[in-house]
Amino acid sequence: MNIQKPEGLLSVVLPTELASLPSSRQLIINHDQQDEEASDCPLLTPSPRNDNVLESGAIFVTLEGNPVESISPPILENINKEDGLNEFMSIVNSSSRVLNDEPSSRDPMVESTSSGSSSDTSGPVCAQLLTQLNTAYQHLAPDAQALFYNQENGGKPPLVGIQLVVPKPPKDYRFMKWNWPLIRKTCFWSLMSVLAGCMALVIGVIVTMPKKCDPRVQWWQGSVFYEIFPASFQDSSKVGDGIGDLRGITMRLDYLKELGVRGIRLNSIFPAAHYPEHYSDIENLSDLNKHLGTLKDFEELVREIHRRNMTVLLDLPLYPFAKTLYDENVAVEKPNKTDKAVRERRSVTDAVVLKDSAPTTPSMSVQAIRDALSSVPPTLEEPQLHALTSNHIGAVTENPVTAAVRTWSEMGVDGFYLRGLEHYVDEKSFASSLNHWKSIVGHQKILICHVNALKASKPGAAREAILKNMDLVDVTLELSNGTKQIKEQVEEVTKGLLFEKPEYPWVHWSIGGVESQRVASTISVKNATIAASLLGMMLPGTPNVFYGDEIGIMNCECEDHKDLAHVHNLAPMYWDSNDSSDHKFASIGVTAWLPEATKPLQTNLMGTIPEMIKLRSETTPIYVKAVLKENQVLANCDIRYADDEMIVIERWYPRRNSYVFVANLGNRSQTKDLSFLYYGGHVVVGPATRLNRDVYFKELIVSPGEAFVIKLDK
Repeated sequence: MNIQKPEGLLSVVLPTELASLPSSRQLIINHDQQDEEASDCPLLTPSPRNDNVLESGAIFVTLEGNPVESISPPILENINKEDGLNEFMSIVNSSSRVLNDEPSSRDPMVESTSSGSSSDTSGPVCAQLLTQLNTAYQHLAPDAQALFYNQENGGKPPLVGIQLVVPKPPKDYRFMKWNWPLIRKTCFWSLMSVLAGCMALVIGVIVTMPKKCDPRVQWWQGSVFYEIFPASFQDSSKVGDGIGDLRGITMRLDYLKELGVRGIRLNSIFPAAHYPEHYSDIENLSDLNKHLGTLKDFEELVREIHRRNMTVLLDLPLYPFAKTLYDENVAVEKPNKTDKAVRERRSVTDAVVLKDSAPTTPSMSVQAIRDALSSVPPTLEEPQLHALTSNHIGAVTENPVTAAVRTWSEMGVDGFYLRGLEHYVDEKSFASSLNHWKSIVGHQKILICHVNALKASKPGAAREAILKNMDLVDVTLELSNGTKQIKEQVEEVTKGLLFEKPEYPWVHWSIGGVESQRVASTISVKNATIAASLLGMMLPGTPNVFYGDEIGIMNCECEDHKDLAHVHNLAPMYWDSNDSSDHKFASIGVTAWLPEATKPLQTNLMGTIPEMIKLRSETTPIYVKAVLKENQVLANCDIRYADDEMIVIERWYPRRNSYVFVANLGNRSQTKDLSFLYYGGHVVVGPATRLNRDVYFKELIVSPGEAFVIKLDK
């Protein structure tokens, strides 16, 4: 039956034998023309439901009323016999092969629907499916209720008619008129744009992401300071008195910049009767010694230091110059709002402090100002005149320390070392004085005191004032008694009060200073000064380098100046002839106030101080103070070995490489097996013979006065 389906519609009609039956006649009458055109499957006949349809006669598949093939009528008795169902299914299959353009269900147990050709065949298939008419379809299927019983009895189930109704959808849908090609293009390129934007965002985040996630610190935290005694650093005058001056320091600023220091501490710049031999006999804290230059020279020095991104700090020798810290202009019992904000220790922003400390001036009209200026003030009465004079005298007789802090701070000084503060901790005005000084300098400038002030203060207001207002606490290391004592001094600090809370002051480590002998003259190894300076820079805090210790100069050995033994450690600086300056400490023909320092002993550590300062500024485990772990402050510094004049210091930080400092402060070479501590690493700071080479702790050989820093393998 390979008959092509023409443009017309196939329909199912019944022969005359079927029309003679009452049920068939009723079926034909009720079979409207629209339903006939919508059906082209002999088993899916659109008609009202009629249970007697199985009693009809032979079925003819016709094309426009012409008989094509005669098929024996599938009456109910033939279907219910043994092979009746198979014959019925063969009829369905043969009809489906002829009319293969419409799908139909092959499973009599499944209720299926099929529609004939639509009256609108010129549209797409989707339109034809969506614009079918309301049609009732008659489908033959086995009786589900009798199926179970007939299977038990071995018989065939009878067939029953099932009527399926497909609702009539709208003739046309609104979305069918949309511009779908444009919609598809728009959606595609919108999706591509979103993906491109997301990719660009991810790339931008990756590119702008900081390479290091190092903890932030203030400018004075972890940086290196350089202490200068101005009279012994550089004399700038061609024909002078042989005393260093401020202009000489300005000449040597490039040297300090190349060294890598961040802060420059100036010692004893104040007027004294016999300066510099008796520099401690201070006459005034608010003026400059005439041997050092003028205030204009000081302003030039400060400006040049700031231009090189460095800071200037000033030592204020309070004791014995200041008899008391009491200042009648500062309230002791009722601190003002500024003092309260300052005591929070950098926990408030500068804007808050400014808002609290700067009162708002009420606005005045221009006419009111003109009237006030043009009017003649009345004559002051005697009580008013007396009060004005008293206030003026009080302002002039301000506490000398407070006046000095205010004066030098206004001239650009970035911090003050309050020397001898421990002698005033028992005064009632001690806490209020510190609060007031801190309010004057602000949060960007710092205050320093010696650890003796913290030790001398009792728990209470005095100690709290030190911990809240001081930014650095100076600790002087004594190196002459061996490495074991060095370990005890360091651990006393790292396990003490200063490391209990993160907001407490940092440690200012001093190896040498104005009031101590030269390191090169005190330790047994004469050329171990640089090793000692490297040791100070390996500790957590802010290290201080005394001028000349970076090259290892010694005390002045002068028989003619035995009466000046207290200043023998202040020998004028030794400048190498290869330096950029065209002369040394003083010009030719000018005699220095003390004999110039002799050429330091040669050591293989020459030039390592700038390398160590650079490493310290870039390496988190070294420049941080401590690690906050489980709400506890842990000093990230361990002295792992201190014996036989050897010392091993480790600095560590989570998820970073650890660094180990090894130094031999003895007079003989040391060969140690420290494999129980570490395995190995490579040297990042040290002699040229070791630099950038691997080293192993199984057999560690260290020469006298030698020191180096090892970056451990993870």
